[in-house]
Amino acid sequence: MTLPQVLALSAFWRHTPPTALQLRRIALAIGLKPEVSAGARNASQRVDPQQALQQARDAGFQVATGRPDDPLLAFLDL
Repeated sequence: MTLPQVLALSAFWRHTPPTALQLRRIALAIGLKPEVSAGARNASQRVDPQQALQQARDAGFQVATGRPDDPLLAFLDL
């Protein structure tokens, strides 16, 4: 992205902010508490991958692990 493009986008966003920002402002205006973004979570809130897979199975989602039995993937030597 070039500097003129950045300046043009910045000027446009002054009167028409991005959709995500508009939705956040609307949510705050009507009293909804914004969700914590994934990047703002600390390490103690992270879920173990095995625990996440088990939760997905318990919820009824189909979970696939491992390499699929596809002869077209044999060249990967996994």
